[in-house]
Amino acid sequence: MAMSSKTLNVGLRDVGFSLLCIVSVAAILPVQFVSLIVFDTIGLDQFIPSTVIYTVVPAVVVTAIPAIVAARQYNRRGSQVITAVVFIAAILASILVWSGFFVIG
Repeated sequence: MAMSSKTLNVGLRDVGFSLLCIVSVAAILPVQFVSLIVFDTIGLDQFIPSTVIYTVVPAVVVTAIPAIVAARQYNRRGSQVITAVVFIAAILASILVWSGFFVIG
């Protein structure tokens, strides 16, 4: 059987990196909790909007590790795209979790 030139060559490193991205986005809830505690302890929660505390900061934190790994493993354009996708997924997950807390509370 002849192989098509459009076959996808996915290695173990790619699968591991994909798992890292998924686990990173799934960790948004503990990171939101830590972000809340840190900003409340420092006292900056009075000056910074809650949207930044609950969505932007946790999304940046959980995107950092996949972005660093992507920069080492893929080319520049690929790592930028991967970082953007992980950041958008983290923002959406944090908005979903944040809105869930206000519905429950």
